[in-house]
Amino acid sequence: MTSPVPAIVPTDPSRSRLWGVGSIVTTCLTAEESAGALGITHFAAKSGERAPKHIHTLEDEIFMVRGGQVVVTAGEETSKIEGAGVVFLPRGIPHSYLVESDTADFYVITTPGGFEKFFAEAGYPLDLGAAAPVGDRWSPARTQDFAEQLGLGLLWPS
Repeated sequence: MTSPVPAIVPTDPSRSRLWGVGSIVTTCLTAEESAGALGITHFAAKSGERAPKHIHTLEDEIFMVRGGQVVVTAGEETSKIEGAGVVFLPRGIPHSYLVESDTADFYVITTPGGFEKFFAEAGYPLDLGAAAPVGDRWSPARTQDFAEQLGLGLLWPS
């Protein structure tokens, strides 16, 4: 990792992807833009958006919830964030999340960066939104395949 340099990254619709149950995920800052220090992704999530239990081996993850209801399980602890809150998920700890409100607004920050490419690569272009619901094209196996192809160090415990 080289020394970070300032990065000013305007919002760019081409960085947004359809995700999961039809949420919109936008890459805000990439590892390349932060000299590897971190990656930031924004979720405009819909009810039912979730990540099954998984483990990061390469990065720590921070959720910054700005609105909605998000249930997060980390290790053996489950908590609901209602409205706003922060969750720190150190690498090596199994975790999952589920959006219970109609919508939720949150950021996912990973350090070091690199994991944000998972959302950019595995998501679908926004212009496919009218073609079919994303949920019809989505599966845990598909996301696992992308994680493996990108070498992201994700583990999927049973």
